[in-house]
Amino acid sequence: MEYSFKNLKEILEDDNQLVRDAAALVFHRLSITAAGCECIRDTSSAESMIFSFIKHSSQDGLAAEKGKYLILLLEAFSNLTKDDFGIEPLLGKNAISQLSNLFQAEYATKNLSTADHKMICQLSLRVLGNMSINHAGKQECIDNKVIRSCSWFLDEDCTDSYEDSLNASLVVMSCSIHLDGKKQIVNEID
Repeated sequence: MEYSFKNLKEILEDDNQLVRDAAALVFHRLSITAAGCECIRDTSSAESMIFSFIKHSSQDGLAAEKGKYLILLLEAFSNLTKDDFGIEPLLGKNAISQLSNLFQAEYATKNLSTADHKMICQLSLRVLGNMSINHAGKQECIDNKVIRSCSWFLDEDCTDSYEDSLNASLVVMSCSIHLDGKKQIVNEID
């Protein structure tokens, strides 16, 4: 198993976008089951996945053809982050900052199709919501001021998606348990 995952992690950075898409699809499909999530976690694949996500969604790495790849990785992260064992490998790697940055980053809205950007925002909100339930994830969300990034999804003039609003409210509610989260909410309202 370790041999297979080593190769799979390596092709996340293949030169060919179709190969990267296929690797992301495999990780997404694996993440659907608890046993698959366990394999991803135990082989340190989650770390490789998040580093690849950050690289390919950054200002220098983002291109229109990478939309599918990023969506597949986010769908896998959404499944992986349903418990602490899947959340912990993503913490401390700048994942939360990058996920929240994609909401309004000009380079993201310019380089991705409207449909891909919308789906990436929706899945990023879901992953952030999952991560904010974990104590360390909540702190990282507060440190990265994710409440501010998510707040515009609660304004019906800015989004037409009920699911976006639901996911954004999960992040805000999870962070509001923490005193610093409450302070950020009060400062955002003022």
